Order: sequence, then structure tokens, then C-alpha cells
Amino acid sequence: MRVSVGVLSLAALSVLAGCGTKKQVVPEPVPVQAETVAMQQVQPNWSYSGEIRPDTEVQLAFKEPGYIAALYRVNGADGRMRDVQVGDEIPAGAMLAHLRNSDYKASLNTAVGQQHAMQGALEASQAELDRAKGNQVKADLDFDRAQALYAAKAMTRPDYDAAVEQHTAATAGVEAAARQIEARRGELNAALGQAASSRINLGDTNLAAPMPGVIVEKNVERGSLVAAGTTAFTLDDTRVVKVNFGVPDTMLAYLKPGAEVPVRLDALQGQTLMGRITEIAASANRESRVFNIEVTLPNRDRSLKVGMTASIRIDRGDPQTVPVVPMTALMTVQSGSNNYSLFTVTERGGKQFRS
Repeated sequence: MRVSVGVLSLAALSVLAGCGTKKQVVPEPVPVQAETVAMQQVQPNWSYSGEIRPDTEVQLAFKEPGYIAALYRVNGADGRMRDVQVGDEIPAGAMLAHLRNSDYKASLNTAVGQQHAMQGALEASQAELDRAKGNQVKADLDFDRAQALYAAKAMTRPDYDAAVEQHTAATAGVEAAARQIEARRGELNAALGQAASSRINLGDTNLAAPMPGVIVEKNVERGSLVAAGTTAFTLDDTRVVKVNFGVPDTMLAYLKPGAEVPVRLDALQGQTLMGRITEIAASANRESRVFNIEVTLPNRDRSLKVGMTASIRIDRGDPQTVPVVPMTALMTVQSGSNNYSLFTVTERGGKQFRS
């Protein structure tokens, strides 16, 4: 059986009125060109829209309060140095802002002075303990001799009692010196902790970039007063960018981690880049009931900007064979309708049948 499609142009029926009579005009036959229906393999695909997002976004905040004394300086478009602004590329480790640190330096100096004083007190207590131990050694020898003399009845009771009292006092002196050292060590440790805390506070007056990136938000200016916890900058790492989009559960069978997918970017004159699926959500969003998919793209030249829209095409694994007809063979009942139809000519037994 052979199936063909054709293009038909049907002339409208015209009704001519005259002399009180009506005459029906029969249109002349219009030639029709028939073509054999072709079969073609197509690759079904689905398109989804997403937005370029940074690989990492960090909000940089001050831990300590104070006045902004300086900001990171960059070379402006006019060739002059200026304070960092939104859109500037920042290297890792750049000191983005400095707080006025005179108060923090004074606190550190006080803590270091206290540390040195406690260290000196500990050394003095150690010397006192050494003297007490020396006295105890002498008192032990005197006590042993007194015990021997008293046993041989060569020492009077008062002299023996004096030796016992001296030995007890020497032992008590050593114990007191040891307790004093423990107290001094505790005071020294507290002073060391205070000095360390002051150094950390002084270091926290500098706000450094933990990674290279782009400044996408700036909330401080030179001379402004900031409170502890104030977010000064938002930094985006765009060396690698991500595109997130949602798909229904019926699409999960066509998505695998690590698979490459084409990503089209209209902002780059329709350029298509190859991304890689790096994350598939384990559960659907409770509100939209779609699964979030993450595609990662390299961005070495920084041409991909945060906020750009992207179109992701997901191809079905198996191509399908479908019939293909010319657009001119399609007809609609009325203009603007989405319902299409066509004429077919089927050949069976050497005869042609139109439908």
C-alpha cells in the first residue's frame, strides 16, 4: 500500500444572481501534486530554563566593631587608583577592608604586659619554692639527728621539740610555695589567653578575601562605623558556575550524574557550551513537585555572568522514526486554528483512494 499526500486548492462556489434566475457555477478541476510520505529519524529532546549561579558565594562580615580606616584599592578605568566597588575581580587573600585598630593594639599591649608580670611572679614563686626545699633538706637532717640523740638520751625534751617544730615548719613552707606556684601558673595561663584573644581581635580588624572572586555586593565605605556582624561584602567565586533547573519525575530516567548536556546562552549570541550534571536532588520540592538538577560549567574567561539565563537541552536516549510531510500539505478549517488536517491518497490494487 502506498500513501501520498497532496495539496488541494478548492475553488469556492459562486452564486450569480440575474433576471430572477440562479445559475450554479461548477469550479474547474485543480491539479494536485502528490508526494510519497517520508519517514525520518528524530531525536526527541526537552528544553528547560535556568539561571547562572556562582560556584561559591561568601558573605564577608566584621567580627569586631569599629570605623573603616581603609578599603582595598584597584586600578580604575581612568587609570587612577580607587576603592573596590561592585563588579571588581579580587584575588585570594586580598585585604578588602581595615578597621581602625588603635584600641585593639592598646588592649593587646595591656594583655602582653599582664602576661610578662605573671611570668615574673611565677619565676619569683619558683625561686621561693627552691629556697623552701633547701630549708626542708636541712630540717630533715636536723630532725634525723635529733631523733637519734633523743633516743640515746643525749638531747633534752625541749631541744627535741624544737627540732620537730622546725621540721614541720620547713615542710609547711615547701607546701605553701608549691601552692603559690600553682596559683601563679593559673594567673599566667589566664594572661596568655587574654593576650591570644587580643591578638585575634586585632587580626579581625582586617577583612580578607578567602578566595578569588567578584564583588557582587558592598555595604561599607571608608570612614563608616560598622557593628560586629555587619556584612561588608558578598564575594562570588565564578571560576566555575552552575545552572539549576527543575524537572518532573518522568525525566529522571534520562539524567545521570556526570552526563554532559548542552547549555545555550542567548546573552552570548546563542553560544552553546557543554556542561556536566553534578547534582540530582534526592527528593522533589514540596511545593513545585519538581526535582532540582545542577549543571556545572567551566568559566575560565569569566564570560559567564551571574544572573544570565540559560537553556538546557535534555536528549532522549533512543531516536524515533516519524512520518514527515510538507508544511504546504497542512490545512486548517479556519484562520488561527491549531487543528490541522491533510488529504491522503492511498494506492491499493492499482487504484488510488483519496481521504
